[in-house]
Amino acid sequence: MRQSAINVLAFSFCTFVTIFSTRIPAIAADTEKAALNADHGLSRALGNKDKDAISGLLDSKFTFTDTDGKIHSKSEVLADPSGLASTNGDESDVQTHFYGSVATVLGSHHGARFLRIWVKRPSGWKAFVALDTVVTPAPQASVEIAAGHGDCDNPCRTVPYKPTTKMDKEILATWQKTKTEELNYDVDGWDKDIGDEFLIINNTTIRDKPARMVIARKQQANKVGAPGDPIVKMQIFDFGPAAAVMVSDHVPYRGGKPYHNVRVVVRRDGRWQLVISQQTNVKDAAFVPAVAASK
Repeated sequence: MRQSAINVLAFSFCTFVTIFSTRIPAIAADTEKAALNADHGLSRALGNKDKDAISGLLDSKFTFTDTDGKIHSKSEVLADPSGLASTNGDESDVQTHFYGSVATVLGSHHGARFLRIWVKRPSGWKAFVALDTVVTPAPQASVEIAAGHGDCDNPCRTVPYKPTTKMDKEILATWQKTKTEELNYDVDGWDKDIGDEFLIINNTTIRDKPARMVIARKQQANKVGAPGDPIVKMQIFDFGPAAAVMVSDHVPYRGGKPYHNVRVVVRRDGRWQLVISQQTNVKDAAFVPAVAASK
């Protein structure tokens, strides 16, 4: 009798595991489908100039950064949707990634690289960020131009942002670690802190992780690192326990135009990894002198 009871329990447990394990991919597929449906819905709403539909698909903290580096809030977009609508459609090289409560859609449209970040809210998927960047390829990546002597106090050790949650403290510490690794040409450490799907996009370059690793190894061989660009403003937004969006404004260490940067970080195998970094120069901002020149 006891053996029969054990057999029944074992069978029930196996059945539960089977149902649970098959349910997880189904839930994930449904979540991804819902995010993509929301993205397609926003495209339709913009095409139809339907302000109510647009409003329902934008997060309350939504921002749209245009190719001039001007940031538009949700209320500004709803007052005049033409700017965001002008970026709608004609998309190519589209990639999508899903990180639980965060989804990214990136590619090319209208002569620019775009990044849209969607976040899962109780009422459904909402657009959190839209960012456009015109890329004019340069012979060297920004990290190569920045290479050389530098102390990297900001951002390697200090930033004008105080995280209040354990999660945000971990994210900031890991990101600052990557900047220290870039300064000290620590290729192995940097490799572990960057996701395999990583892309960095700015006004002069588009590089994936393998291309960025080539630069890192070259700097390691030459024993010349690159100090990070100082931050003037920063905020981290958490979505679930394993994904966050980091938004920051920087000035180039070697001098140049300030820029707005959006990053997505995710937690994998017990550590945080950077998976996307896209930035756009602020066109109307004054040229900022090199850090060394300001001391």
